[in-house]
Amino acid sequence: MHREFLLEWSSLAERVGLQNAQQFWDHVARTPGEQPTIGRSSVMKGKHNGPKWPGYSPTIHYEISGAGRIDYQFNPRSPEGSRGDAHPVVKILSIDLGSH
Repeated sequence: MHREFLLEWSSLAERVGLQNAQQFWDHVARTPGEQPTIGRSSVMKGKHNGPKWPGYSPTIHYEISGAGRIDYQFNPRSPEGSRGDAHPVVKILSIDLGSH
């Protein structure tokens, strides 16, 4: 988690409820490229939806409990990090907990 989002992230469960926060975490931890089993996500449209880094997905817009959205991109086989092996990575691009 980038330090830019620590305040929003730490208040996520308080703002949207623990169950909704856990559903988002489970989704990005296990199946970020699929539709969530509970809730909605979609690929963002427009010129800003493209991958920001090589190997990453387009921007995914996850609606969290009608209270806002979390936008992210993922790479199922990123070589980033100190291990140097290919592993899944999810990068949070924005957290907006205001209604939209």
